[in-house]
Formats: sequence, structure tokens, C-alpha cells
Amino acid sequence: MMEYLLLANPGHNRVYLDAAQGAAAAELSRLLPRCGVESTQLCGQPALRLTCEQPLSEAERNACARSSLFYALFEGAGEGLLRPVEVPVWQYLPDSLNTILKYPGKTNEQFTRMMVNLAQCASDGLRETPTLLDPMCGQGTTLFEAAIRGWNAVGLEVQEQPVHKGATYFVKYLEAGRYKHKRSEEKRTQGGKRIAQLVTVEYAAKKDDWYAENTRKVQFFRADSALCDQLLPKNAADLLVCDLPYGVQHGASGGGSLQRNAAKIVREVAPGWWKALRPGAGVALAYNVLTTPRQHLADAMEAAGFTVLPQVEGLEHRVDQSILRDVLVAKKAK
Repeated sequence: MMEYLLLANPGHNRVYLDAAQGAAAAELSRLLPRCGVESTQLCGQPALRLTCEQPLSEAERNACARSSLFYALFEGAGEGLLRPVEVPVWQYLPDSLNTILKYPGKTNEQFTRMMVNLAQCASDGLRETPTLLDPMCGQGTTLFEAAIRGWNAVGLEVQEQPVHKGATYFVKYLEAGRYKHKRSEEKRTQGGKRIAQLVTVEYAAKKDDWYAENTRKVQFFRADSALCDQLLPKNAADLLVCDLPYGVQHGASGGGSLQRNAAKIVREVAPGWWKALRPGAGVALAYNVLTTPRQHLADAMEAAGFTVLPQVEGLEHRVDQSILRDVLVAKKAK
């Protein structure tokens, strides 16, 4: 029997780290289905113990490195000794893209990474360069997680300021890193009426890729999430990740007005999501258990044609006194 210890990153937000170790164990159970996973400590620091009958493969070590709390991986060497394990470098852009970005109401970037992993695990495979959709993207935390992975990303956000700030931040980050890039804007109209403003940032991590036109895109639509299917081609996205309004101090647009009931919003806009996602696409939705019953959210997703997957035990954790967060995982069946 092989045993490994995954040490949690000490640079993570301490409040989130204390609350999320159980959720991280649930995440790793999905990423490494053949391994046993349990919470533990290493010299008083949070860690996760992995047990499996055969050594971790390169793909499994890659999955460990992509997990939300990863800092270092060790293999048990007997007599209480640990041997460091090299993991593949998987980032297309540095993690600093998301860790530098700070703003009120920002979703914790480690939690965002967890949701992306859960949606990927629920998907029936991804294209070589996948496209991630966040239909309520704010300033773009989820979009930037996709960029870190070398994926394309599309976000919709009804408010103008977050779109402007997110796109501006991304361009400045690329400029500071001397990455080749291009920013463009366009209007989207329907029946002579503007329905969206689109900001596209095209970029490449290496100059050779830029000149070879092997580029990636992050796109910000200033638009209502209900217009998702009108703005994106059918089957355009490989997975969807969204931090839904918590019904406390956040709102989101659905049906033309600001709403605070997450299940109601999803019932109105999820049919558009379904059309924009390719068959087999995975979905991860964060929601507030205290304001949105899970069954109401599941009913809204199923009404749009999605298959809601069994609840992932251990993901529920408290953000503050008014937010008890959980994740609903679903997919668009083939």
C-alpha cells in the first residue's frame, strides 16, 4: 500500500483554509477516485493523506498539483520518513494572475479552482483547448483560473464596472509580464438594439505561439445571463462554473431585473446555458444553503435539461455567519 501526504499551501486565506480542508478532501476523492483520502496534519500544518495500492501516475500527480489546496506532495518512505515527489508543471499562466487580484466580494481563488476541478471531473472529456463559461463572472476570478490552465474563457456580467475592471486588470497583467496580447471591443445587437458589449483579450504565453497564431482568449460580455444562448454559438463551451448570488449582499440579473433568489435565477437562465454547452459538459454551481435549498436548485437545473449528479459530501463550509456554501454538480448528458 502506497501512502502520500499533500501539504496545504500556507499562503492560503486562513479562514478559508480552516473551513475547507474537508472540502479539499472531497475534491481529491473526485480527482483521484482510486485513492483513499483523509484529513491529517504534518508538523501541525493541515495536510491530506492519500493511500493507494499502486504509485501515483504522472496524470494523478498532475491532478494533485491542480487541486485547490496543493503546496507540496510527499511519499511515505517508511519509519516515519517522507520523500518529496516532483509534480508536473501544468500552469499556462502563473497563479499570480488570480492571487494578485483583490476586490470586495471576490470568490476565494482556491475555492474557484476546486469548482473548476469538480466541473472537469463531471465532464465527459474536454477538447484539446477547452472553453470555460461563467455566466455571472463578476471581475473574472473563474475566467482567470481558466487562463492559468491555458483554456479559453467566456464570461457574462450584467454590470458595467466589473467587466471594465476585470478586462483592464487582465491587460495590465499581460503587459507587466510582457506577454503578447491584443484587446478588442465590439457591440452585439439584435433587432437593431444592443444586447451586449464584448471585450476580447487574445494572448499567448510564449512569443512563438503568438506568431504561430496558437493563442488563447478571455472574453467579457457585459450582458444578462439570460442572453447566454444568443451570444454564444451552440455547444460552444466545455464546462460551466458559476458562483451564484448568495441572497445576502449579491444580486444577479435574470429575466431583466436584479434577483436575489439563486434557484429562481437559474430557472430563468439555465435553458440558455444548456444550449451554449456541448453534450457531456460538466457544471459546478456554488450556492448559499441558508437562502437556497439544494432541491430547489436541482429542480431548476433539471427543468432546463441538465442531469444533477449525486451530492459530493464534505463540500459544505461556512463563509461567514450568513453564508453556508455548498456546490451542486451537474452535467449536460450526451
